[in-house]
Amino acid sequence: MDKQESWVKFDPSEKSAADRQFLLSQLVVPRPIAMISTVGEDGVLNVAPMSYFLPITGSPMLVGVSMGLREDGEQKHTYLNALHTGDFVINITSENLSEKIEIVALESPHTADEYEMAGWTSCQSEMVTSPGISEARARLECEIREIVELGEAGVPFGEVHLVVAEVVWATYSDSILNERGRIDPALLEPVGRLGLRSFISAGEKGVFSIERVSWEEYLSTKDD
Repeated sequence: MDKQESWVKFDPSEKSAADRQFLLSQLVVPRPIAMISTVGEDGVLNVAPMSYFLPITGSPMLVGVSMGLREDGEQKHTYLNALHTGDFVINITSENLSEKIEIVALESPHTADEYEMAGWTSCQSEMVTSPGISEARARLECEIREIVELGEAGVPFGEVHLVVAEVVWATYSDSILNERGRIDPALLEPVGRLGLRSFISAGEKGVFSIERVSWEEYLSTKDD
């Protein structure tokens, strides 16, 4: 006889903000990863992966990205930079970028250049101030149209800014096109976020994991 199935009951009112987000992040999967590139007021380049990301409509061409707080309660550098310039670039996270996802996800100081950390090169955009990632197989240049404040203010995993932006330009490699000139997911090899440190790729890697380290641990490896 098969073992009888049991059920775990989850009451959000009895859980912390981190526990609530953790559950959503484990069940709402896989999520596409927007590798967002921005530039700060001081000219420092920033890259960060964000998986609370979705297309909204095609006319106008709108996307939404949920930008929360850092673990220390401060605003994310991506959000501050995007506010300053009014724009950002969504670099589609393909398998060729996957090994550096957790490196650019580190909560590093504002002065850190994630392009240098990941070994990527920046490229000038056509319509926006923020640069793109040359190694990305597709890039969406976005201008902010609306910001909706949601969640519990001042609380990590609570407060978020739902940034609605219009795609004003798209660039993609012809290497991701099939014989009919259509974008082929098997050639794009997009990577999605699963739970914990797990990811899934439409390419050869399938389901894989990447360990995340702290900023201090990262610096110690650079010093070795």
